[in-house]
Amino acid sequence: MILAVDAMGGDAAPDEVVRGAYLALTRTSARILLIGDEKKIHRCLPAGPHPPGLDILHAPHTVGMGEIGPRVLRKKTPSSLSVAIQQLAQGSADAVVSAGNSAAIVAAATHDLGLLPGLKRPALVAAIPSHNGLVHLADAGAHTQSQSLHLAQTLCLVLSYLQHRHKMEHPRAGLLNLGREATKGPKVIRDAATLLTQASVPHQGFVEAHQILLGNVNAVVCDGFLGNALLKLLEGVGEALRLSRNAQGRSHESGWPARMAAAQLSGAPLLGLDRPVIVAHGRSRAPEVTNAILEAERLARERLAQKMAADEELKRRLTALRNQDTLWRLGRWRRRWKSIGSKAETDKGGGP
Repeated sequence: MILAVDAMGGDAAPDEVVRGAYLALTRTSARILLIGDEKKIHRCLPAGPHPPGLDILHAPHTVGMGEIGPRVLRKKTPSSLSVAIQQLAQGSADAVVSAGNSAAIVAAATHDLGLLPGLKRPALVAAIPSHNGLVHLADAGAHTQSQSLHLAQTLCLVLSYLQHRHKMEHPRAGLLNLGREATKGPKVIRDAATLLTQASVPHQGFVEAHQILLGNVNAVVCDGFLGNALLKLLEGVGEALRLSRNAQGRSHESGWPARMAAAQLSGAPLLGLDRPVIVAHGRSRAPEVTNAILEAERLARERLAQKMAADEELKRRLTALRNQDTLWRLGRWRRRWKSIGSKAETDKGGGP
């Protein structure tokens, strides 16, 4: 098994990424392929010959964290990220790990790997510790804006992920909203709930933010902007609680803050592809990179992406949602043209 790692992706790349890959070699039997500027990578490695399980593939360009993903991928060819994704697309690697520009990761993976049939776009899923096990948050930052179809399809992806990854027979997922009543919240969220109901997709309706940490559901779905902001807020709360406990001389190695810190150590899978891509936190240091690599190995060995791609119920739901959304759009256009026609007929009648 070969795990391709974007050595130049992340705020602390390549130093911390290379260190993380080096540490991962002691905990995995897979080969690790570091992709990036060969000279810079070698400078980060310990002196002497590198371990037999570590390979380096040169890629001269780097996608910056603040650059616009799709645009920079066309300019910077070959970049460490694009080469890593191409290795996965060609079958030369079994999974990809990157802590780089998430928009660029999503764009490259979508372009080179393609999406599941009927799916409009992929989504990131992140695990959050709650009072009752893990709650999965999606989209955790793949896209900053969403339409009702995107939200509904993301919920379907999460249901399939929970069934295949965590062996949940009947996972519970809902849409994040400011109230549980059917009339509450933005139209895009209310329409997503209607789409799910009309396509016979099981869901828990609306979930309020204060319910997330109670663990009443297994997954919460929202747009990527809100999901990423919520995730970072919870990370900050966990860090503040740990600092407070430490200042009071109390142990901070147990309880929710410690579990939140542990949850940050793994990367987030990009759902909707037929091969595993793990997006690590942009602030990742060596331990986080190590855990993201080990997570990528687990997903590759479990063949999770392939199982989701072969999930007939997921395919049916994605297609049903897309068809229902198309009917909605046609209906809206029909009503709009009817209104325009009626106005034209009125205008023909002339003024007084």
